[in-house]
Order: sequence, then C-alpha cells, then structure tokens
Amino acid sequence: MLALALGLRQGETLGLRWSDVDLANEYLKLRRNRLRPRHERGCPEASPCRRKAGYCPDKVQVRRETKNTKSRAGRRAVPLPGPLVAMLRAHAETQGRERKAAGNLWAESEYVFTKPLGGPLSPNTDYHDWKRLLEDAGVRLAFTTPGTPPPPCSCCSGSRTA
Repeated sequence: MLALALGLRQGETLGLRWSDVDLANEYLKLRRNRLRPRHERGCPEASPCRRKAGYCPDKVQVRRETKNTKSRAGRRAVPLPGPLVAMLRAHAETQGRERKAAGNLWAESEYVFTKPLGGPLSPNTDYHDWKRLLEDAGVRLAFTTPGTPPPPCSCCSGSRTA
C-alpha cells in the first residue's frame, strides 16, 4: 500500500528503516535501496553440496544489503498522508507483537518491512508475492520504463480522481 500510494520503487520501499520514518511529523526519508542478495557457496571443497550458490546450506552473502540512492534527487523526504501514518503506526505495533512472540528467534534488522522473524525481505520473494497478488486480483502485470518510479495513486491523497 505504501509503495502504491507514494509511487515508491521496490528497492526504496524494502530499504526503509524505522529511523527513516517520522510518524510524529508525517514524513519519511528515502536514502537507500534494498539490493537483491548475491551468494557464494560456503560448503567445504572436500564435500561440496553441488547446489547453486543461493541454495547451498552454508551459503555466504557476498553483496551488501543496501546501497545509497543513485542521485541526490533520489534522497528525498516524502510527506505521509494521514491514512498512511495510521497504517504505519498499526504496522509498527504488529511488528512489536511479532518481535515479542518470536523472542530469541527474532532477527533484529530495523527494516520497516520484514520476514515473519524479523530479517529483511528479499526483493525476489517480494516480487513473486506481488505477482501472485495481482494474479489473484485479476490485474495484468504491467511494466514502466526501467528506472522510472510508478505514478502514485490518489487513494490516500484526498483527491477524488482515480
């Protein structure tokens, strides 16, 4: 919902940390993009698992999780409409309950959008979940020009036009 309402790119949305979100002043700061993970095998050469690097049980991540936005224009403050502020407050409360329920299993990451046990979401998994959601809703997947953010929707802006 956040990405649709504000016209954010996938990496911008998945790269958001709670320190980037100011609910009291109703804005968020976009500073980084979440990257797709890249792995190498971590199993010993004497007994390799023979799987692709991403599926190796001992895989080692070789790419950092995030990078700064490409340009100064990409680093920006984005105002949050009231309905999104309420949604993010509810999400923070839900995440707090999940953290408490998970106990020692929770992987602290500070990301706004996480896996059920707190680790960062994989952009690839997020993309496939998005495709499944669109398919279930009967909506055709459409692409924009690469690097161009999608236009924001008017669902939270108070505009009457769609």
